[in-house]
Amino acid sequence: MQRVSNSGAEEIGQDIVAIQTTRFGEISMERRRIIHFPEGILGFPHEQSFVILEHKPGSPFWWLQSTVTPELAFVMMSPFLVEKDYLDALPASEKRLLEGEEASNYVLFVLVTIPKGQVKKMTVNLLGPILIDSKRRIGRQLVLANSSYSTRHPVVGETC
Repeated sequence: MQRVSNSGAEEIGQDIVAIQTTRFGEISMERRRIIHFPEGILGFPHEQSFVILEHKPGSPFWWLQSTVTPELAFVMMSPFLVEKDYLDALPASEKRLLEGEEASNYVLFVLVTIPKGQVKKMTVNLLGPILIDSKRRIGRQLVLANSSYSTRHPVVGETC
């Protein structure tokens, strides 16, 4: 028997849920892969349940797919692919998480914007990184208020 859980995903079995998406169709996923964002994502405060999907093997891109809203998915990538010293921009509390004993529990992403048909104009939001505690399955979007980074930092350099 299938029923809808509070994450918006339909339960298929005890540990498997079906998630409706517009980009990937219906996907089945282990319940333990659902990440809870208690505060939502900036601009989407009520979207609190997501899964991370690999774009394709070897790609630097990932998808943050809502389990509730099929059409809501964000492209993400590691900020370190764009700014190698990005960790220096983080507040001390988050920096400690990513450098401390439990650093392997945390993953940091930035949201990517790709204008339609203009891949060379791709940007990343370095002011609002996504921090995910992979052990507890909790995520949050940080706001780096005192940073010189922007919400539209170019990914591709001027020489490309």
